[in-house]
Amino acid sequence: MQETLSLIRGFLGEMGGQLAPEASIEEDQFRIAPAEPRMVPGQFFEIPDRVSKSVGLQLFQTGVTHTYLIGKLITDTDVRPVHYASVASAVLSRVDGQLAPYTRPLTANLILLDLNGLDDDADVVERYREGIEIINTNPGDTGYKTRRIAAMKAAAKVQREMTEEGLLVLKEGREPGVIVVIDGSLNGVENAVNMPGVIGIISADSDVIGGESAVLECPFGARSGLDEVGAPPAFYMRLRNSDGKNPDFGLVRVELGLNPEGGKPDEVYASDIASLLLRERFPVDMKMRNWDKSIFALKQSGKYIETLIPQPGVVTTYFGRSNA
Repeated sequence: MQETLSLIRGFLGEMGGQLAPEASIEEDQFRIAPAEPRMVPGQFFEIPDRVSKSVGLQLFQTGVTHTYLIGKLITDTDVRPVHYASVASAVLSRVDGQLAPYTRPLTANLILLDLNGLDDDADVVERYREGIEIINTNPGDTGYKTRRIAAMKAAAKVQREMTEEGLLVLKEGREPGVIVVIDGSLNGVENAVNMPGVIGIISADSDVIGGESAVLECPFGARSGLDEVGAPPAFYMRLRNSDGKNPDFGLVRVELGLNPEGGKPDEVYASDIASLLLRERFPVDMKMRNWDKSIFALKQSGKYIETLIPQPGVVTTYFGRSNA
């Protein structure tokens, strides 16, 4: 990893750039929003103790994107931010309670920069592309803030492509009836909605459901009716008892692809998935962020993903100060 970071720093130097003048702040991951919030049926359904068919949660697809502002290029006409992003994605399989990579994990180290108009430095860019991926972010306009947002979007796009690649491998290779659990929305992952046995789990925070949504009344042990307007079909459920907690405590949105046989999801399938997820809420690691809105296997998969990329402290120490 030291070699990769040195390569990036060398690129910035040859381009005439400057390191970030203060300790770098890790960017928030550019979040692909789920489908537009919609009204859901007000009736709540009790989640059954047992599923009606033999299905199981065995495969878990997750990924991470960390994007950092590491420096800037000053041209005759503007100032351009330079970002570094580390991206990783993996599918893990659980066998006898143990998680292990199901397919080869995917990783990428990226330099993100608006290269438009930097023709004099084209030879430097092409030379460094032999060792690291350099992405022209192509922002909508030339503003500094717009360029920063464009960098985060470009990094998020790489992660989505990794997710899509992982799902393509799973499409033919997994056993019948095995559910693939994606950490996040199916929205934006190409063709995930039409893939049999795929579900996505999203934290049902205020930016997803709004502050006045009827789903906030959903009790523990129940789920909302299946919202089948548009795609992907989805329901809401509570993974944890919210007595004495915030109204959205433990509340998640569960998006459904086709059922394992390739048919359209229905209320029976939704209840089966809700029953499986309710069982998955233990064990609990309360040190993890948003522990109440995730199942343990996904959180553990996320821990594995973090081992594939440099830790934030390593990056901020390496690029954090102009006199470093």
